[in-house]
Amino acid sequence: MDYALCEAAQHNMEGITRAVTFYDINCQYNKHLRVRVDRSRFLEMVPELTIIPGIGLWHVHGHQDSCYVRYASNFIEGIGRIDGEIMETLWARLNLISPAARGMSSPHRKECLDYQMNDSNFCKMIRMKRTLCRKFKQAKNGIAESEKAFQRLDEAAPADSKTEWLASERIAQSSRINNPAAMDVYEINIKKAPSKKEIELRLLEEGNAQNAAPARRSVATWISMGLAIEEAQIALLIEVRRIGRRSTETQRLDIARQRDRLQGQIDGFTQSALTHLGEGFDADDDPDDLTLDILDDLDDDPADFSETSDTWTNSPELTVIPLPSNLGVDRCRRCMAEDLIPLEMSLREGQANDALHNLRIHLCNKAILFRTTVRQAKSQALKTRAWSQVTSVQQAVSLHASIYTKTRKQMMQLEPGQDQLQKYKPLLREQLKISTAVGDPNARGQRNESLAWFWSVEVDLGGSDHSWNEEFYRVHWLRAKSLRDRWKEELLVVESEMDWTCNFFLRKAAQWIERMGESSANRLRGHACYSGRQSRMYLLLAQDAQAAFQDLKRIQIDDSDE
Repeated sequence: MDYALCEAAQHNMEGITRAVTFYDINCQYNKHLRVRVDRSRFLEMVPELTIIPGIGLWHVHGHQDSCYVRYASNFIEGIGRIDGEIMETLWARLNLISPAARGMSSPHRKECLDYQMNDSNFCKMIRMKRTLCRKFKQAKNGIAESEKAFQRLDEAAPADSKTEWLASERIAQSSRINNPAAMDVYEINIKKAPSKKEIELRLLEEGNAQNAAPARRSVATWISMGLAIEEAQIALLIEVRRIGRRSTETQRLDIARQRDRLQGQIDGFTQSALTHLGEGFDADDDPDDLTLDILDDLDDDPADFSETSDTWTNSPELTVIPLPSNLGVDRCRRCMAEDLIPLEMSLREGQANDALHNLRIHLCNKAILFRTTVRQAKSQALKTRAWSQVTSVQQAVSLHASIYTKTRKQMMQLEPGQDQLQKYKPLLREQLKISTAVGDPNARGQRNESLAWFWSVEVDLGGSDHSWNEEFYRVHWLRAKSLRDRWKEELLVVESEMDWTCNFFLRKAAQWIERMGESSANRLRGHACYSGRQSRMYLLLAQDAQAAFQDLKRIQIDDSDE
């Protein structure tokens, strides 16, 4: 990989001092690239060449969350709107011949792939006019829409805040080569309470340091798996309730698959319980059915849930799993598993912190949507689209509120201390409503509004003058500006590609005319005829592309004048 990149960086690169590379694991590969090149006798790269690493959009979402703003093409200046994927886009073409290529010999398969790719490249060339016209229209529409979205945010932002945000953006873009973490200005700057993963890691490290018994060494991971199963049960229960009994066949099939997968996880977890809970635990015990407090904006009576949805008493989403909080403190003591209680309590605190953190994020997103999208929608189509976004966010709010309610209920079964009771309070339905304290902190009558208790649970925004709303507004403003800038760059790139395409066709036409002259001089009539036909083809492609591009630009100018 290093050799290929170094060779490509030396080919036809005169006058180019900046290059963007896309690689699936560029977040790791690019860290010590210069060091590897300097140490090798066979690698050489121009010192003046600045390489900006990027990760394709198809792969970056499988990385850590921090990789998105650091390596996604949405935040790289000067590259327009590209996805950064190259080989993956050719799979659809190769799928056409894959059934026939399976039974071929190796040489035959290589020839078949070469023919398929050559045909694909030729089709791209002759359809380049149509592709660029489509991309030109998309860029124009993207600029118009992103400009409107950015203006709505820009008009409401304070002037001093915008100056500060612009300065932070310039610093981040100039520092991204040596310090990719500088791009984190596009993320929410929140130091949240310890998450469930962090607590699990700490418990595992403490267990290994204390040389715990084999039955107790992985107990933190086992309890964490149980908490994840409970979250999956809540999500499935909400989904079953949402679709009700009047569901389609596809929906019922999806629910059945989720139940089957969830039941397998429950069976495996229950079998593992015999190892961690000791001989006093019986896997065949039948504890009480699980009850959930589902919080949402619906007025349905929870008691009517089983009557209005396709569920039953022994459904996987209603199965009680053998966690210490479900067994009770007394039974854990009888099973000689009393040491599991503080472990689950610690993990429950992390689960509650995660649920409250996600709850705050989605409530702020909901507030921003109301402020910038719903209230600004002037047509029925825009209102429908805006409310669909609000509904999607509200479903996430309901999910995390239900997870927190279930988590706190289980914590009460573990005899929590007074500090934990004060920290993790009951979550009420009215606290999930978006008030002016979140959506518009400077609105009239704000002194009579106050945020709910969970907005201040171990949260540090980097200073006393910051608020959740301001922090989210800053991120929305920066990302809206980045989107607008990328669309403007895309238009410039497409216009340049139009000129390059026409020049390429004209150059190929001139080359084939020269070859026709050489063939005629050597009395190679067949070669001369073929060269003449190729020259005519490229000339017609150039004329057709020039006419289409000029007409498209003229239409766009006329529309802008009107």
